[in-house]
Amino acid sequence: MQLRSYLAAAVILVTLLGRAGAAETSAAEPATGWQEKAVVQIEAEIVADGAAVTSIPEALSREWRSFDREGSGARVLLDIGWILIAALVALAAERATARGLSKGLRRKMRETGEPGLLGLVGMLAGDLAGLAVFIALYTVAKRHVLVHTSISPGLDGLAMDVLIRWRVIALVFRTVLRPHTSVARLIEIADDEARRLSIFLSAGVFLVSVLIGFARYGFADEDSGAAHVIGLMIAILVCLCYAIMLVRSRAAFESLIRGRYAEGVIGAVRHSVARAWLPLALLMLVGLFLTFVAGLSLGLLSYYRAVSSTLGVLFVVLVLERLTERAWLPAGPTSSRTLDFGEMRARTIQHVVISVGLVVAALLLTRIWSDAIEITHESARTAMTSVSAAVWTLFGAYILWQLVRLAIDRQLLGTGGIGLPGQADDDEEITPATRLQTILPLMRAAFAVMIGVIAVLTVLSGLGVNTAPLIAGAGVFGLAVSFGSQSLVRDVISGLFYMWDDAFRVGEYIDTGRLKGTVENLGVRSVRLRHQNGPLHTIPYGQLGAVTNLSRDFATIKFNLRFDPRTDVETVRKTTKQIGLAMQDDNPELAAEIMQPLKLQGIAEVVDNALVLRFKFTSRPVKPSWVQREYLKRMYKDFAEKNIRFASGAVFLQQVPPIDSGAPQPTTQPTSPSTGDSTGAAVATAATAALGVAAAMEIAELAEPANTNA
Repeated sequence: MQLRSYLAAAVILVTLLGRAGAAETSAAEPATGWQEKAVVQIEAEIVADGAAVTSIPEALSREWRSFDREGSGARVLLDIGWILIAALVALAAERATARGLSKGLRRKMRETGEPGLLGLVGMLAGDLAGLAVFIALYTVAKRHVLVHTSISPGLDGLAMDVLIRWRVIALVFRTVLRPHTSVARLIEIADDEARRLSIFLSAGVFLVSVLIGFARYGFADEDSGAAHVIGLMIAILVCLCYAIMLVRSRAAFESLIRGRYAEGVIGAVRHSVARAWLPLALLMLVGLFLTFVAGLSLGLLSYYRAVSSTLGVLFVVLVLERLTERAWLPAGPTSSRTLDFGEMRARTIQHVVISVGLVVAALLLTRIWSDAIEITHESARTAMTSVSAAVWTLFGAYILWQLVRLAIDRQLLGTGGIGLPGQADDDEEITPATRLQTILPLMRAAFAVMIGVIAVLTVLSGLGVNTAPLIAGAGVFGLAVSFGSQSLVRDVISGLFYMWDDAFRVGEYIDTGRLKGTVENLGVRSVRLRHQNGPLHTIPYGQLGAVTNLSRDFATIKFNLRFDPRTDVETVRKTTKQIGLAMQDDNPELAAEIMQPLKLQGIAEVVDNALVLRFKFTSRPVKPSWVQREYLKRMYKDFAEKNIRFASGAVFLQQVPPIDSGAPQPTTQPTSPSTGDSTGAAVATAATAALGVAAAMEIAELAEPANTNA
């Protein structure tokens, strides 16, 4: 939405100014005649400049002597020395004021490790106070000290312009780099690099300011060929200085453009621009030079100044965005961390401040370009009024959207997400969202579309565009889409009825017949289900059909356990009942989940070597598996204490002696130890071969009494 507002403001600005410029141009002369005139004028300027090359030294000497009231070239150096002394004194006072006012803030930031809003704003206020002290001291020196020297008005104006331009731009760079306070630095570079880069950029800006000031004040009253040639030479030097500064600070500018927490479409665009910003900047520098050359030859330097001012305004907006980001989002979101409400509120405030900066920038650019294209006062006022209305309308819509999104995101805290493995306790299960929380994401998207459409239609209507055909065309287009994409319409309508019936919510576990999983997200056309094993299913609403919701109201869990065949069922029943009642008293967290305690239903099945009993309980549908695990742990412990044995996989073999129908057999028949041993060994060997070691051990134990009796 932020990108949308910015682009809309830019389109409106260009459209209005282009329309006004086109009207002025068409009123003056045809386009073809203007082009022919420009070509002829450029050719004449080239010839004049070529003839004036030999007069360049004389023109420079004359302008140099004009900086002194008495016309002495030697005393110009003395005059510049007085200016430098006054500037150095003012600079020392500026730095002392800035450091003195921010000393406590810098110490606090070093202790806490975070700059905070108060720290960054306080340091910026200290720098602004230092700049005010610099201007004030230099102005006092100019009026009471330098006035007694032989400095000419031209040199006086040049020095004032250069020094103020230098200190203002240096303040912007110092705000970004913070060479002596790394915690308040807006970009991620080393301390030594920040100090070196700050000195280099300050020196470069001073040199560029001197060159531009010399060209502007030294030759402002001349229209000779020598002045044009000198202007071109200075433009080449300035462009070379800019190119060196850009190459030297390429890493810093890349970090500034990329930002810290840029996400979505804006983040992708910023990352792409950051990777390719140096070639783009050098290409733009060449374009600036060509614009200056064309403006110098055709008398259109106002366009060059407008382009330069536009780039400066955009750079200041970028620094402001990074400053607010550093102040309000010190930690930033990560893939494993979401913002709490305080951070959401800070993010909203940051976006509002940036939008205010964009509004001011749009109005300022409108004023700059209105002056550059030299339209009439009435046309400039009309353009300014129209752009102001459009920009403030978009600003109001953006503020409304930010407030709506903040209110909705506050209600969605803690819902609507599926945690990654390892982020939470295994026993924790996702709490299903309420019905309101389920439909809030859809409402958020609907509000975004509605606010955007109304804002765009209002802006277009204010600019004089007839919006009735647009609305009618949108209706026809929607009708065509509804006929051509029937499956899409079916999915959307089905989703609306699922929401109306409250069939499922975010965080609930549902079964669609073919697929099952936890509802992770509800879209306009489809629903996303996260299977318990991890896969994510995306199902259009039109293909859901009958849905079984396993997380609604309550969950009755039934499970079977296998016991020893000789187990007393009544003892198991009483013990199970005691376990269910005791766990409700001992574990309040478990008691809050249980609706009906654990109990024995009865015998489910009788198999060869086990008695299968069925148990059941009823709990809330949030985490029934956790309740079942807690019950099983307690049952395993208490059943062992009550001598209730679970079934084992052992197979028992019983040896029955043969019975003779004739003479009565004695109750005890003595056998020799060797016979008893051999019989037991034979049985154990057979059992080992047939049933394995576990069963053979139990058979060997049955054979031990025979050896004892012997």
